[in-house]
Amino acid sequence: MDHDLQRYLNDHLAGSNGALLLIQHFIDTMNESEARDDFILLKKSVENDRALLEHLIASAGLDTSAVANAAGDLAARVGFLKLMWEGFETGGLGLFEGLEMLALGIQGKSLLWLSLREISSWYPEWNEVDFSKLEMDAIEQRDSVEFWRIEAARDILPSVERRAAATVATTA
Repeated sequence: MDHDLQRYLNDHLAGSNGALLLIQHFIDTMNESEARDDFILLKKSVENDRALLEHLIASAGLDTSAVANAAGDLAARVGFLKLMWEGFETGGLGLFEGLEMLALGIQGKSLLWLSLREISSWYPEWNEVDFSKLEMDAIEQRDSVEFWRIEAARDILPSVERRAAATVATTA
């Protein structure tokens, strides 16, 4: 049996739990309707990717791991608490760090699809899957989150005093 592949796929499946938790929080708390709309679409995409990942695991004769899923869910919730402590509201460091964590997770998903494309010739049961398209979709998802992460960086990282001083310097 492909134990390493099974663990790898289950790790990504567990990671999707954390992604969905973050995405739902962004949907619930984002002030901008454009941002909410982006995260609603992203949630549907992550749910679809998760279902595909479950299908890939099953079609390769591998098992999903309840332990890995539970551990991934627990880790996501602990990380989520840390972000809540930082301040998940607009203008809070937790928002910025949550967006960064989500962007990194989506980058990992892109790398997952790339890796699966490279080994897919040994898994004929995956022939119908277009891993290149999945990789490009993940890159687009990451870029969408990255847009909001950079917006948050501008709002959160420089202090109010530094922004005010920069405004005075440019108008003088």
